[in-house]
Amino acid sequence: MTVTAIQRASFTGADVFDLLIIGGGITGAALAHEATSRGFSVALVDKGDFGAATSAATGKLIHGGLRYLKKLEVGLVRESLAERRNLMRIAPNLVCPIPIVLPDPGLVEHLGLTAYDALAFDRNRLSDPSKRIPAHRGLSRAELDRFGLPNLASGMLYYDAMMISPERLTLAFLRTAAAGGAQLANYTRADRLVVRGGRVLGAEVTDLAGGDPGLIRARVTVNATGAWAHDLLAGDPQTAELAGPPPRVRSEGIYLVTRKLSDVMVLTYHAHGHFSFAPWRGLSLVGPTETPYLGRVDEWRLTRRSIEDFLSAIAADNTARVKLAIDDVVWAYGGLRPLTESGAVDTYTASRASELIDHTGQGVTHFLTAMGGKYTSSRAFAARIVGRLAARLGTAVGPSRTAQTVLDGCATPDLPAAIAAARHRTDPAVASPDTAELLVRLYGADAASVLDLARADPRLRQLATADGEPLATVAYALRYEAPVHLTDVLARRTGIGQLGDPGPLVLEQAADLAAEHFGWDAGRRLSELEAARQAVRLPLD
Repeated sequence: MTVTAIQRASFTGADVFDLLIIGGGITGAALAHEATSRGFSVALVDKGDFGAATSAATGKLIHGGLRYLKKLEVGLVRESLAERRNLMRIAPNLVCPIPIVLPDPGLVEHLGLTAYDALAFDRNRLSDPSKRIPAHRGLSRAELDRFGLPNLASGMLYYDAMMISPERLTLAFLRTAAAGGAQLANYTRADRLVVRGGRVLGAEVTDLAGGDPGLIRARVTVNATGAWAHDLLAGDPQTAELAGPPPRVRSEGIYLVTRKLSDVMVLTYHAHGHFSFAPWRGLSLVGPTETPYLGRVDEWRLTRRSIEDFLSAIAADNTARVKLAIDDVVWAYGGLRPLTESGAVDTYTASRASELIDHTGQGVTHFLTAMGGKYTSSRAFAARIVGRLAARLGTAVGPSRTAQTVLDGCATPDLPAAIAAARHRTDPAVASPDTAELLVRLYGADAASVLDLARADPRLRQLATADGEPLATVAYALRYEAPVHLTDVLARRTGIGQLGDPGPLVLEQAADLAAEHFGWDAGRRLSELEAARQAVRLPLD
């Protein structure tokens, strides 16, 4: 089976692209796929790794936005519910239903979930039976006990969907775009927009991996840098007036990966908002926080203080009576969310609607900024952007088909059947049935290619995580997915760095594979290994 590889592009200015996308998170990735699928030529750059910033700071939930109903954002809820179904169709291995318990519900919660079910009237129009989402219902005492929730007096059960790996979903969009001809480059910084006569003609860029300057010429440029959108505009004298005043506040969100707390996802509330704990890869994912952040975007980092403050908030006030200590936390991550409303300091109530800004009204043409995108609505947002691009370019395009087109490598139309086949057919000398299942969930139709690598090299059969991910996923990432650093492989191409420190043996073996692939000398290998060690550990300060 042929695997679509992402190759890091270099840009000399020889070609003129229809579209330049600055930002390789989920918004940029979905836009690259949507645009190439409708006949546009696309270049995409990100100054860091694909999906490494705001897109990495996610709770992995694909949801219809139940809490948006409180603000009567019915249109946003309806779009999100439809996109939940669409993502389960186009990435069936990566996006699956998850049961959620709402503790101690009252009349408002009953009415809200009734409306939620009604707005999701078409939720089960999928061929895969494993994607079926039932209507909400109340839980008995015996069911709460069986779910491991003896402290709850009552609860309701409803469903949303969850990504086993948001990073791999971003890569699936990018790989599909690459298969359609998109030119992609991570670690490529947009230094300066090229503006002539009030029209943006592209950008001057620098390949941060090699140090080489470059030029990308494009008919339209989209700023999809998320929390960095203002900084990109303000950092260039030619576009500084477009930036306006800096946002007063951004939303800091962090998540904790902890010992397993429950077999179902549980929402819980405290004085300043909500968080959940959800089962994920044999552990639990707890979050998010909603903390106002007033500093510079590039200066944000996850701190020990943030983790300890979150644990204190959980201990002081949560409706599910969760008890957690620092020793229960195996890993943590977070980031800044871009909000379309920048005036209010209350980040919890700020709108999560996406927004497309055409800067023509500000005197600069062929330049747009995409703000507020999120995983659930990324595909639909991209479809709207391409419609605007077509109008701007005076180009006729056909209707979007991305809601129906399975992403590259994700062709598992009957996920339970694909898992059963993999468990049955995999040579036990190469991988256990549990590893085979995990690889189908992570790699879909390409799971066989990962197993082929393990079959050819016994070193790659070594398990790197407690739930059975082998080192073959490292080799696969190096061969097909354009990492630049070892941390890219461990934190965003695989789950090896996301489930806590895998230990020195695994880190050393992964570093050896990367050094062999890239030809690193001993010094470069050591520096990459040290950076990886820091990335998989909790911060000390």
